[in-house]
Amino acid sequence: MKSARIIAIANQKGGVGKTTTAMNLGHALARQGYQVLLVDSDPQGNLTRYLGTTSDSLLDELYLSKKRPTREALFPFLRRCSETLHLLGCDSNLAGVEYFLFSREEREGVLSRWLDLLRDEFDYILIDTPPSLNLLTLNALVAADDVLVPVQPEFFSLEGLSKLRSTVEGVRARWNPRIQIGGIVVTQSQQRRKLTSEVVASLGREFGPALFRTQIRDNAAITESSGHSKSIFEYAPRSNGAEDYLALADEFLKQEAQPS
Repeated sequence: MKSARIIAIANQKGGVGKTTTAMNLGHALARQGYQVLLVDSDPQGNLTRYLGTTSDSLLDELYLSKKRPTREALFPFLRRCSETLHLLGCDSNLAGVEYFLFSREEREGVLSRWLDLLRDEFDYILIDTPPSLNLLTLNALVAADDVLVPVQPEFFSLEGLSKLRSTVEGVRARWNPRIQIGGIVVTQSQQRRKLTSEVVASLGREFGPALFRTQIRDNAAITESSGHSKSIFEYAPRSNGAEDYLALADEFLKQEAQPS
């Protein structure tokens, strides 16, 4: 029986490749036969649009529902993108959900209660989060087993990571004892730049084996693929971007196979 690993892809800084990583890592895992659910928990709804999917049944409705979470109530909200890839999408209405969540009991665990119903349906559930540490991000962290953090190779990224790690430690202490930072992945990497090697060295000292060896190189095809509502594998299968995300998926799976 499956028991999905839930991964929150988070960084309070925007433009670091959270949505791109959710989309392409999800596709890479699905291409290897794993059952993958992508959850768009960012009110910008970019992941939903990138997958070319629109729906009247979206994540904001689950947040606002006062019904007891059941599998029967949840399944109509899932959209099938392929044999092995599904989406729980959102739109801009998700931005208003925080206001209503503040009046709910156990408001930090709403998403967790829904996603726990799907653990035996999927191998991996990847949650794309907003570029801020708000209540939607907090719900993702409470639901997750691991946090995957995309970072740009800039020194100010280290300060943001320190804040995120502090938040994760707070979530672990109060709501979710299993959560950990499971991986740091450098995106938009220009490997010939001295700054890149310096930042990567600093990340290695700070996070050790949690830093993925695979770096996602700066690659125009990655940006273009999103604009065409395609994964990098569909848009430019021989590009550096496709090569890098396949390598990231392989490293991710090897990490998952290691005993904890």
